Amino acid sequence: MHQIEIGNDVETHRLTIIRASREIVAIEIFGHVEAVTTTDYVAFARALTEAYHALDGTARLFNVGGQAIVTLTFKRGGVDVSITRGGAVRTFRTDQSYMTPALAQVGVIE
Repeated sequence: MHQIEIGNDVETHRLTIIRASREIVAIEIFGHVEAVTTTDYVAFARALTEAYHALDGTARLFNVGGQAIVTLTFKRGGVDVSITRGGAVRTFRTDQSYMTPALAQVGVIE
């Protein structure tokens, strides 16, 4: 299992990749498993890398149903985070320094 931690000085949320294939990545969020296409996961990693380095932009991870389950919006050194599980949405703000481990865990895509 592989974990991606996203948080700030108050809270940390873990997204756990529980299995992956060439087609699908299964990610556990708040005890619920979401299926993501591998193509969408790679697109999320690329967008995260670009937004992180530019300190501007948005990275969204979509499930197979097309719903954004993770949204990271970089602007002026801060990062707005939205994590969705079913109908529940958890939002919080963090700064870029807290995103450094998440970027390393997701994996830099060249």
